[in-house]
Amino acid sequence: MASTKDSLTSKPTSSPGTAVPYFSTRAFALHSIPISYALSFPPHIYMFTTMMTASKYTASNLVPRPNLERLASTLPKPTLDTLWKARGCHLNALEGFPLFAAAMVAGTYTKMDTRELNFCAAEYLAARVLYSVLYVTVQSEKTSYLRSAAYFWSVGIPFYVLWKVGWKIAEGVEEDGKGL
Repeated sequence: MASTKDSLTSKPTSSPGTAVPYFSTRAFALHSIPISYALSFPPHIYMFTTMMTASKYTASNLVPRPNLERLASTLPKPTLDTLWKARGCHLNALEGFPLFAAAMVAGTYTKMDTRELNFCAAEYLAARVLYSVLYVTVQSEKTSYLRSAAYFWSVGIPFYVLWKVGWKIAEGVEEDGKGL
């Protein structure tokens, strides 16, 4: 069944007037890329607003990066610890983003099974949300390992997709000698 498009902004259709269900296309996998990037913002916004409130608005937005170091001696330790965790969570999301984006683009390009690719995209987003919540809220060494488990779960998903894509390309080369 071939998809047709009237314009770049229209929805794909299987025949005129019949919309293809969104999750039966690879659109979700591609849309999950900016969603994944956007998931890095809540910890940063939380850190910034909490820091501004806790410091009575003495944190600088003009030179924001050294704020935690500069204000460390003026903030209560539990607040400072939470701010460090929120900052780490934000940076971790940005560090993992390129791997996830590459996996979604590669999976889309190689026409990885749509259902599996979309499931991996949704699973990654869920794992990142869980990881972020655990990163900022966990208060004990023992439960911090739940955060680590969520991290490895989330990182494993793009590795899985890239591994599957690699095999798909290798199998294509074996079949026709050309690959994609």
